[in-house]
Amino acid sequence: MSYCVNCGVELKDSEKTCPLCDVEVQNPRAPWKEPAERPYPGRLEPVLKRADRRFFATLATLILCIPVAVTLLSDLLTDGMLTWSGYVAGAMALLFVWVILPFYCKRYYLLRLLSIDCLATLAYLKLIEYASRGDWFLPIALPITVAVSVLVLLCALVLRNRKRFSVGVRVACVFFAAGLATVAIDVILAHADDGSWMPRWSFYSVLPCVVLGVVAILMSRHNRLREEIRRRLMY
Repeated sequence: MSYCVNCGVELKDSEKTCPLCDVEVQNPRAPWKEPAERPYPGRLEPVLKRADRRFFATLATLILCIPVAVTLLSDLLTDGMLTWSGYVAGAMALLFVWVILPFYCKRYYLLRLLSIDCLATLAYLKLIEYASRGDWFLPIALPITVAVSVLVLLCALVLRNRKRFSVGVRVACVFFAAGLATVAIDVILAHADDGSWMPRWSFYSVLPCVVLGVVAILMSRHNRLREEIRRRLMY
């Protein structure tokens, strides 16, 4: 039997420190030995609880149905027909495709999901054109949506390939893709306006994107600078 040299409390043989004052047990005649039966496991196994993705996706879908139902009912009661509620219903459907639909998939197929997102966006834009009686879908909405979707797909493929591309290259890819997207939008709008293919205002957005992309690549190749940034950002 041992006693604490600081507070005198009686100690068990399995205790290395005093439970009262946390002083180390010092008894040369009875050195500490690990007990045969431990009152608790020596190593705690982490228990990971896997959330049911489909349950939360279904719950989010039901939540999205609430504004759709409210707007459809309000539209019918006020106007006697469906007029403006189609915009809300289409926006909620688009949000479902963009955010909730991937949670129903067991595996994330990037090309397939981005293609579905592109088609859903085009369908919603076509709905807006039909409701507003416009003629801007083919010359403006369609090429812009397709161009941006292709750039997003290429950028996502680079971001997912962490083994081949460094962090700086992936960050630079995001800046370059943003710059190309502005150029594509500028060219498409200019062609729809007067038939020319010359960009007008995209230079002001491309220049900073290119500069930031080049800076990201140079920083990724400079080891000391990269380590300093990681240390300061705790990355």
